[in-house]
Amino acid sequence: MTSVLDLALPLFGLILLGFVAGRWLQIAESGLGWLNALILYLALPALIFRTIATAPFHELGNWQFIAATVSATSLVYVSQYVFSALACRERGQVAAIQASAASYGNVGYMGLALAVTVFGPSAAVPAALIFCFDSVFHFTVTPLLVAFGLRHDHPDLSFRAVTLRIVKSIAFHPFILATAAGVAASALHLAIPRALDNMLVMLMNTAAPSALFALGVTLALRKFASIGREFPVIIAGKTVIHPLVAFVAVSLVPDLDPVWRHVAIMMASLPTASNVFILATQYRTYVEGTSSVILVTTMLSALTVPVLLYLAQINVI
Repeated sequence: MTSVLDLALPLFGLILLGFVAGRWLQIAESGLGWLNALILYLALPALIFRTIATAPFHELGNWQFIAATVSATSLVYVSQYVFSALACRERGQVAAIQASAASYGNVGYMGLALAVTVFGPSAAVPAALIFCFDSVFHFTVTPLLVAFGLRHDHPDLSFRAVTLRIVKSIAFHPFILATAAGVAASALHLAIPRALDNMLVMLMNTAAPSALFALGVTLALRKFASIGREFPVIIAGKTVIHPLVAFVAVSLVPDLDPVWRHVAIMMASLPTASNVFILATQYRTYVEGTSSVILVTTMLSALTVPVLLYLAQINVI
């Protein structure tokens, strides 16, 4: 357990440092622009590309693993959507954002860095696959469901414009592009020139600390809002139900590398992603509630994630 804490707690410590800095130094959110640019467009794409480019190509086509993780995410998403729509009587667009909050973890900024740090370089491939397919799912389904809900109030809303925006947001996302480039490099057995490889390594080494610090600052700028009866269900869905469903799903995949299973469970246990807040803000739907979900799930994950990592270490999960 001590070795797990030695690996996991410094990562959450970086989030805490960012949180304290955000509150103490009163950093404006706009001040994070260039740091986020480094993370989003350079550091994490470098991590994704280099890891996938140097991985055996046959590892990238594990469709049973991909189906298992996407199924786990979609099951939690649909369950929360149905609960919000039927039990809480929420409008379709609100239910869609709440469903995303319950099932879309911080698999980009936090997940990729944590997976590699805890499980080693071999963990980057399953982590990148989970990020890509989870992102495609959420950035396709949620905007469509929100558009359906908004169309009830705004009949003139253009589905063509919504669809085009969805395609652009997925196709041109830096992480998706880095994954595609890495897959191509792996398939063609391309050798990365040493000078370029050294630069990629330097960028990779900045990914974890900068991403986690930025996450902490972002959390410091969020407000805890009044909550309804949907709130504990969303929290439980993200911190308990999602990793449990992921554990069952990946356990059904035959001959799966234990590292891949552990990565899938860890990625499912991560707190709600900041991207959900961006979606909520974009559609002006459940904005304060989403902010509260991100804050609470991040605090809880500081307790739950190390426990799951320890269980993985002793091969209980």
